[in-house]
Amino acid sequence: MLRVGDELITLTDPDAPASEAYRTLRTNILMRNFDKDMKVINIISTTAQEGKSTCVLNLGMVYAQLQKKVLVIDLDLRMPTIHKKLKLKNKKGISDIIGHQAEFEEVVLQPYENVDVITAGTKIPFASEFIQSNALKEFIDERRNEYDLILLDCPPVGLVTDGVVAASYCDGTILVCASNRNDRKELLRVKDQLEQTQVNVIGIVMTMMPVQKKYYNSYGYRYSDSQKKAPNKKKQTNLLGSLNKKSGKKK
Repeated sequence: MLRVGDELITLTDPDAPASEAYRTLRTNILMRNFDKDMKVINIISTTAQEGKSTCVLNLGMVYAQLQKKVLVIDLDLRMPTIHKKLKLKNKKGISDIIGHQAEFEEVVLQPYENVDVITAGTKIPFASEFIQSNALKEFIDERRNEYDLILLDCPPVGLVTDGVVAASYCDGTILVCASNRNDRKELLRVKDQLEQTQVNVIGIVMTMMPVQKKYYNSYGYRYSDSQKKAPNKKKQTNLLGSLNKKSGKKK
């Protein structure tokens, strides 16, 4: 049974505005499948602590709620957090599988129905080379037939290039950006970097944005089957951005 943390709002409060925003994100990704299947998606940010890993987990959860089979892989090998958010052990993970120190079956964890998780595993000194390895790419390609969605939690691209490299074997990339947390010049630098490497950015998710009560509660109730009254105190959602921006990739 999953021991949920506060970050997993799609489980702890499925009627919250943030949960609805994650479902909107899911819908927009599914609607992009007319061009090609969005099976492998890496999620990146500019800097640390922008809500990237939280976005990965909640997006995985709302897919699982549609009975989709999801695999989450923590590729933030320098500062892994997926196992911490789910309160899982990180003794062995993706680094051990690719390093032939463990088999997939003994490493993969299932903290929630339809959601499998591979933690980062044993810390290695050559994270960038690991991300670029053919062995990792082949491993992810092999999992395509087993899962409806594979989510890669990659390091911030403003700090290291791992997320940009991983994008080369993904179907799409989502950039997570926290409100009022980034310098405009840094964002432009990351934008240029993604365009120059022809990363298929399928959307930008804005996090940590304050939400006015009236925006979601103009009819006096939440959009849910129970139609529960929204609480009076102001809340701050972890996710407001929705997937509505086409890639800036040059044709």
